[in-house]
This record gives sequence, structure tokens and C-alpha cells, in this order.
Amino acid sequence: MELATISHDYLDRFKDSHGKSTTADQWSALNAILGCRTAQYGELYLSCKDCHWQSRQHRSCGHRSCNRCQNHCTTQWLERQTRKLLPVEYFMVTFTLPAELRAVAKVNQREMYALLFECAVATLKIFGLNEKGLAAELAMTGVLHTHTRRLDYHPHVHMIVPGGGVNIRRNEWRKLKGQYLFNGLKLAAVFRGKLLAAIRKTELPLPVTPNKWVVQCIRVGHGLPALKYLSRYLYRGVISNHSIVSDDGEYVTFKYKDSESGKMRTRRLPGEDFLSLVLQHTLPKGFRRARDYGFLHGNAKRLLQRVHWLLQVMVPKVRECQRPPFLCRLCQAPMSIVGFKGPTPRSG
Repeated sequence: MELATISHDYLDRFKDSHGKSTTADQWSALNAILGCRTAQYGELYLSCKDCHWQSRQHRSCGHRSCNRCQNHCTTQWLERQTRKLLPVEYFMVTFTLPAELRAVAKVNQREMYALLFECAVATLKIFGLNEKGLAAELAMTGVLHTHTRRLDYHPHVHMIVPGGGVNIRRNEWRKLKGQYLFNGLKLAAVFRGKLLAAIRKTELPLPVTPNKWVVQCIRVGHGLPALKYLSRYLYRGVISNHSIVSDDGEYVTFKYKDSESGKMRTRRLPGEDFLSLVLQHTLPKGFRRARDYGFLHGNAKRLLQRVHWLLQVMVPKVRECQRPPFLCRLCQAPMSIVGFKGPTPRSG
């Protein structure tokens, strides 16, 4: 089963049931999914260098909500992050938006997601600079997720944090003491104050003050497994075609791994509601889902070099990640692009 096929089959029902509540960004994502690898995005003319066989290939849409696109972007991001890994323990700190604020976030996504990043980073920096703790500048990589494994709306930010920081004044690396980074309950208390103050400052509606604030801080070893986990949803939507189990013409069923039991479960719902469930996780145009902070930021290369020197890190050579070539169906040799046909607008 493919998301594009389901989108086409249930499009009319989706328009009737959810059309009025669908945002412009969500319509853009849906149109991209529908037109991906069709004449809507044009065609490439290909020729094999070895056997001279020629073929045509529809172009992909390149939209980050499309589960058939941008696999190379995920690979590039993961390679960049891997080159920044340090020989220290890593932690994943997850800041979750309370349930009472999710309705506000859903209609003010750009503002609320930005505040979620801003307040999570500010909270971690406060704890890192505490003289009783590390007394150092932290660095972190943050990734925004808006979904649970059941695809319900559940905005949260994962922060991958090295277990230590750099004290710029003393020119030294401050190593984490003990087996954990920070206390999750104390993080939640500071995060609560910062986010509520930020919301009031922007004059966004605050219906009630949430009672339950959750910040989870777990040890993740050398960091690479956590980065691989976060990379899965960066550019290719929130569900793979492999996870879609069936479509009987009325209902769509998909599978997911239960986070508590670890067992595979299924969820079944009307096709038009399934599309709405998927599209609600479309990010505002231009909003960056993944961000680097501290000495991991792109503008802090000199500081990162100092950290490498302090930790005696041998930086691996940069290997440019290339898009995989089109392969000839006859001889499997790489094919060259020899021509291009412009897009054909999709009817309807």
C-alpha cells in the first residue's frame, strides 16, 4: 500500500470531511504527495553510458511530508551529525508540550514550535552553566516531533546533548560527573516557567495553566543510535508505506510499535480520517525541524575545533554525500540525464 494511492482514493471524502479545517501548508503537502513521480513534476530523459538504453523517469516532488522523497537529505544530515560526535556519553532530553496547550499549538504552529525550541534550549543552558554542576557551555542538537507512534498530535522536542561542556574562560572541557545529566523534575519546573512566560509575552491564548509537565532525560550511549532514531522522520513524513497494512475501500489500517509494551499494534480508521491524521503533522513552510546549538552550531566552527583539541579528537575527513544515480534496467550501469520535460499541471 502507498500513501499516494490512498490520498488519491480518499481525496473527495477528505475534502468533504476535513477540507475547511485543512491549512494551506497541509494542502500543499497533499498536492505534492498526489503528484509525486507523475507528469505534474515533469520528466527526466535518461541514457545509459554502457548499453545506450534510453528511458524516461518522472521527477519526485521533493516535499518533506512525502514518504517517497528526500532519502538523500536524511543521509546527508546523519553524516554531518556523525562527524560532530564526541568521545563522551550522550543524553536525550525530551521536552513535551502539555496536553492543555496542544489545541493552541495546532492553530499557532509556527509560534508555539519556535517557543518550544527556545525554552527547551534556555532551560538546558541554565543547568549547564550552574556553578554547582558543569559550569560550562552545553551544545545540543534538537529535533521537533509532532506525533506519537499512533500518529496522534503530541508536539515534543528531542535534545541530543553531549555529557559535558566547554568552559570558555578556563579553556577546559568539563566532564559530566555521575551517570545522569540533569534531574528531569527540576528541568520540567524551569521549562514550565519559561514556556508560560514566553506564551504570555507573545499574547497567545492560554486557556488553562497545565499541571503536568514532563521532561525526560535518558542516557543514550555514544549518541549515534539516538541520531539515527531522530533522522527517520526528518524529511520523509510520519509514516512509511511499509507501515500501511491494508485499505478495504472504507478503512485504512496501519501498524506501529507500542512504546510501552514494545509489541506491534494496528490502528484502523476511515480513509479520510487517516489522511487528516497524517497531514496534521505537516510543518509550516520553511520551519526548521532540526537545529544545532552551542559549539555544534554551524557558526561555531572555531569553538568546535577547540573542543576537538581539548578532547584530542581526530576529525574524520568530510565525504560529500551524493544522490544515488539512476541505474539502467538492462545492465545496472549508472545513467545520465540527457533531457528534461517541464511539469504538466494536475487536473482537479
